[in-house]
Amino acid sequence: MFLLSYHLDATHVVVELGEVVDLDNEAAVEREIVRLLPCCGPRAIIVDIRTPLLTPRALGLLLRVRGQAEERGISMAVVAGYDMAREILRAAGLHRVLRVAATLPGAELRSRGCRPEPEATRNAGPGGRRSVPPAAGDSPRPRGPYADTSRPRIPGKH
Repeated sequence: MFLLSYHLDATHVVVELGEVVDLDNEAAVEREIVRLLPCCGPRAIIVDIRTPLLTPRALGLLLRVRGQAEERGISMAVVAGYDMAREILRAAGLHRVLRVAATLPGAELRSRGCRPEPEATRNAGPGGRRSVPPAAGDSPRPRGPYADTSRPRIPGKH
């Protein structure tokens, strides 16, 4: 098993994962990535996923590598350039744990502990706000796919 790896800068090692992780190659891929975890060199590793398909074995592998990196004091981030790969990581609830970003510069920032810029400020105009802030007595509206079902229901009130 051969994984392409390179130094992004003095503190980041990038490992490109270009094939689907399955039963046949899981152990070899994990050994190769763990071998690249430096003991006293760069302080962060970025796994660049170059395939849209992430199997359950790939998710487990990423979590194990993250654990081993953490034990050595190394930060880890993941680049998932394909929408499908990011959706799989989000559905599994791993997008924050693995510090997932869509691009290599984004993963570099995530490995340093920086949070991605909120979408509202990316799409905002010069003032930095897209809408009027809620009034003092108003509570912000719930967001998300289950927003309407997660609000408490009081009989007689709508």
